[in-house]
Amino acid sequence: MSSKQCAMDTREIVNLLADIAGQVESLIGEKGAVSVFRYAGKQLGKRLGEGHVGTEDDARALIAKFFHDKEFMEAITLDGHAATLSGCKIGLVLNERGIQAGKHALCNFGFGLIDGAVEAVTGKKIITLHVGSEYHAEGITCKETW
Repeated sequence: MSSKQCAMDTREIVNLLADIAGQVESLIGEKGAVSVFRYAGKQLGKRLGEGHVGTEDDARALIAKFFHDKEFMEAITLDGHAATLSGCKIGLVLNERGIQAGKHALCNFGFGLIDGAVEAVTGKKIITLHVGSEYHAEGITCKETW
């Protein structure tokens, strides 16, 4: 049995999404683009959490697995209502474009995904927020809370 081949790697997908986000922003402004991408992420998060019932920890484990399996992050550490994301591909692509991670529409897609999955699994509404990002030789580390 052969493994499934993808036409684009994660970095190429993130670059494409960043291009789309830039076009959306030029049409409806920065706040509009953030809103659209956060909404899209929340809808995907709800589908990701569909059929799962559990605790917030269960939802976060599901989210961490998704981000890791799709190679959007190298690692995710969860501690209470805080998450530390290591090697975020979105943050690295934004950095290459001279854009600070955390407030961009693509980051809000990820925040929305977390919100939607937690709501689907637990029934609890949350709002994920960016705390800060640190660029270093190994890549990027982002911190978030909800």
